[in-house]
Amino acid sequence: MTVQVIEVTSQRGIEAFNKFPQKIYGDFYRAPLFPTLDCRSLLFDPVFCRVEAQPFLALKNGFTVGRVAACIHHAFPDGECGFFGYLEALQDPAVALSLVEAVSRWLAVRGRSRMSGPVDLSPHERLGLLAEGFGGRHHPGMPYNPPYYASLLERCGLDIELNLFAYHFSLRGNLPERLLRVAGRAGRDEGLKIRKINFNDLLREGEVFSEIHNGSMDKLWGFVPLAPGEGTAIWQKLREFYDPDLILIAEIAGKPAGLCLALCPVSRAPFLRNAWLNARLAVLAVLPRYRFKGLEAAMLLECAHRARRKGVNAVELSLVAENNSMMNRIVRGMEGIKRSRAYRIYQKYI
Repeated sequence: MTVQVIEVTSQRGIEAFNKFPQKIYGDFYRAPLFPTLDCRSLLFDPVFCRVEAQPFLALKNGFTVGRVAACIHHAFPDGECGFFGYLEALQDPAVALSLVEAVSRWLAVRGRSRMSGPVDLSPHERLGLLAEGFGGRHHPGMPYNPPYYASLLERCGLDIELNLFAYHFSLRGNLPERLLRVAGRAGRDEGLKIRKINFNDLLREGEVFSEIHNGSMDKLWGFVPLAPGEGTAIWQKLREFYDPDLILIAEIAGKPAGLCLALCPVSRAPFLRNAWLNARLAVLAVLPRYRFKGLEAAMLLECAHRARRKGVNAVELSLVAENNSMMNRIVRGMEGIKRSRAYRIYQKYI
């Protein structure tokens, strides 16, 4: 039976698209691990105001056997690149190939010569394919997939573009001596202040977020510049679920200098069981003029102290790109921090 790939253009199709992961994961399916695609977000959410996307379903004998979404982020600096995301498929090479070909055609018609992913519409959302570390607890917003997905993509002619790592930072024992020593160096700056985010002033905090993001992360893979309104929209989403005490902003002489974005659910209810015992450090960024002064370590140490007081026993540092030399050097040089998972971004020229 041949595979038919159709464009999703109706609400009924979107519902089938969002429901399909349950067929892959069965009882393991948990909504926070498998974000849904909401077409209204593409129209009204500032985070996606520069995104053009098309979801696809793969069908066999009338039954859904796979899904994918093709997208173009018009602010992505590489104008030759488009993305694919929301990938789910049965263990059938013909299904995966049909989905990859559908994305390739859609992107090629729009002038793209390369596809990269998985990326769920924007590099600010879920990205990467889980390649190592399938066991244990997985944080909301982090990729999860069966081990056979990598083989499916590679058989479709995709190559590894980039590896991304997750590191496990245990808070149960003594904190790393090197972390304490380097953070102490930053603490000697009398102009340094580390504060939690003010969710009551999202407009201002959106400006701070975009300033730090645009000024510190422009050399990293997947960088897309953030407008202040987009930064505000991201904070608006996070405030509903995550503890503001672990979202830290460093200021020097009253000016934004760094961001430590740790995600710890304020309630277990929307997430996996016992997820509140762990937190995920999603961003640790410092503006170039404030680097090499221990500021990263100072924010990480403050985050660790605050997390401990809340009963958090471990922090996952993710996703750290393999070419992010500064961040990898920081985490690999500290005892008690170990690499726990690896994720991959794939690419194909079309």
